[in-house]
Amino acid sequence: EDQPEGVYMLLVSLAAGCLLATSALQRSPPARRRCSRSRLLTLQVNSDSRATQEYFDFLLGKTEIEPTEDQPSVIVGGGKIGEMLREFGERRGFEDVVLGRGEAIPSGHPGPVYLAVPAAELDAAIELCPEEKRDDLVFLSDGQLEPLFQRHGLYGPCQASLWLALMRRGGKPVDGRVTDLSGTTDGLSRVHGKWSGAFAMRMGTGGILCREANQRDARRTTLEKLVFVTAYNLVGAAHGGLSMGEVAGKHGEEVGAMCRELASFVRYTLSVSLFSGLDDRLPDYARTMEVLPT
Repeated sequence: EDQPEGVYMLLVSLAAGCLLATSALQRSPPARRRCSRSRLLTLQVNSDSRATQEYFDFLLGKTEIEPTEDQPSVIVGGGKIGEMLREFGERRGFEDVVLGRGEAIPSGHPGPVYLAVPAAELDAAIELCPEEKRDDLVFLSDGQLEPLFQRHGLYGPCQASLWLALMRRGGKPVDGRVTDLSGTTDGLSRVHGKWSGAFAMRMGTGGILCREANQRDARRTTLEKLVFVTAYNLVGAAHGGLSMGEVAGKHGEEVGAMCRELASFVRYTLSVSLFSGLDDRLPDYARTMEVLPT
């Protein structure tokens, strides 16, 4: 059914508002200040270019990360994702520590800490983590988490973008694999950071293909997932609560146009260009997640 132009623009506005509200990354330009010539000379002499170089290496994904392997871990959250990770670890003979809401993260545990909780609960989970363990946090929630990282002073944390479907706790996950124009089938899940190797190995135990990526590409994947979730859920809800597959099959042009507009929004507000092939990849993923509700 064709939607009036006003309804379509309302959906785009709502979707763009979701992205803008979560990003909160725009900054006003700093006010100009005059410096004396002697002050400028002092700044030039005392500045250290190594910090600047390290930051640029981080942005370009050149920061080297030590290889890690799956091992006994801490899992915060006993929901669908938390139980899936625990079960995958059990297959490898590991006994993980599973924590519920409000439980403090142990400081002496040597492995990664998987935060399998909704994004709204991440602030509380971080507060319950000792300072010496915050470098071991692995963020698994969808959404734009960069403002959260900034608030807590987390520099380059380990973060995964999960492209899969899990209908119930203890159920079998469906991997979001898609086939590109060359006929190559690949999973869309990505992970970056200190424990990326350990997480990818654990996911592989359950048949989920999760690839390690540099920070720049992992960020693009995370933002693409945000575009997908925002657009497909809004269009599905506007048409009476359709499944992801139904949105792709019945309203492909509508949701595709919204995804393109949101991708453009990401590019011009966050200076991040998403991967090419968006128009084919997202509908393909939606059809793989056919019964996933919006």
